[in-house]
Amino acid sequence: MFSTLAGVIVATKVHFAQAKYKFTRKNDQQVAEMIYRNEVDKGDVKEKYQKSRLPESGYMTVAEYEAKSKPKTRKEISATILDNAEFPKDENMVYVPKHKFKLVKYNEPIGTPELTLPRKLNFDRQINAQGIVSGDYTKLVYPSVYYYAESDCTSCDLFLINLDPKLSNLEKVEKANVVNKEKAPLISTSKDIDVRFVFRTLTPIDFSADNNKLVVKEKIGYRHDGIWKTDLWVYDFNKKQGIKLPQIRDSIVSYWKELHNINLKEKRWDIYPLGFDSSDDNRVVVSAYAYTGENPKFLGIWSINTDGSMPKLESIDNPSFPISTVGYRLVEEEDVIPMSETEFTAKKAKQAEKRKKKQEKAEKKFNDSLTKVEYKRKIQQMDMETLLKIQERRNYLKQTKTKSVDGYTGD
Repeated sequence: MFSTLAGVIVATKVHFAQAKYKFTRKNDQQVAEMIYRNEVDKGDVKEKYQKSRLPESGYMTVAEYEAKSKPKTRKEISATILDNAEFPKDENMVYVPKHKFKLVKYNEPIGTPELTLPRKLNFDRQINAQGIVSGDYTKLVYPSVYYYAESDCTSCDLFLINLDPKLSNLEKVEKANVVNKEKAPLISTSKDIDVRFVFRTLTPIDFSADNNKLVVKEKIGYRHDGIWKTDLWVYDFNKKQGIKLPQIRDSIVSYWKELHNINLKEKRWDIYPLGFDSSDDNRVVVSAYAYTGENPKFLGIWSINTDGSMPKLESIDNPSFPISTVGYRLVEEEDVIPMSETEFTAKKAKQAEKRKKKQEKAEKKFNDSLTKVEYKRKIQQMDMETLLKIQERRNYLKQTKTKSVDGYTGD
């Protein structure tokens, strides 16, 4: 295809050169202007073609330079670094056991998710805790805890990362990065750091079956005295709103005061969010215990609507209740990937990379040839159009000359 087209282009080029020589000898100003304009336009096309073959450099317009120089956000910079990151290649590198990971249910056993504050928080001033993945693998929610040395207290934010839909379920979680988190936190604790030794943390418990809601518990306590109380939260992803549900604690206090004449406000007690009712996505279930002796006293299983309405005692003597388990978490398996499998995978990856480079080189060569042919075809088209204009000019001059001779009568 390329050879045939090249022959046509050469023939047109020779024909056009002959026409230029023929008509410029006749000193026709209009024809000379046509040829001049055509040469100028071809120069612009040639410059554009040559520029397309050059690597990206300073050979650009002011507008192009300003577009390339526009500052990028931290998220864009980090994404660029991650995309272009290259791992070191060293023939002397030794085999390093690679651990396997898997996804398991997050809220199993029921109500056990906890957030601990390691000692390294005092030095790092911030830690990101274990995240929970939604049942449809579209969202990952994790707490970020902050430490304030001046008052020896903490606060917490709950952030959302939207997972990449193009990856497998396991890869979505493994490659989730805090750089891609939503800027605004879903829920935040108080940032009041005037009271010393107070800690506030947020722990996600589980997603609802439709993955549109999330149960979260907020723990407030004193570093030298333990937990003061646990508050219940529900975040609605459709409404993009976190709702605190203090009504459940009020109902428990009121029940034991009115029916058993026990004032829980004078006792040490707390609630333990368990998750969503397995038969109703709009009901959150908690258990309650009082610490009045050697053994905790069971205060019942309670439930409440996600909007804070209709708190209800589900059971006063049975601590078990059917709870849905939806979310997942990433855990490391005890086994490691064997050396033979790692080497086989590396060999296959190297072969795939080699094929990819070869294909890219062939595509580049083909595209360069295609661009060159398109450039020459454009030049040919411009010469042909100019040649047709010159031919029209010649026919016009012939007709004018013939009319002048036929109409001449003499004196």
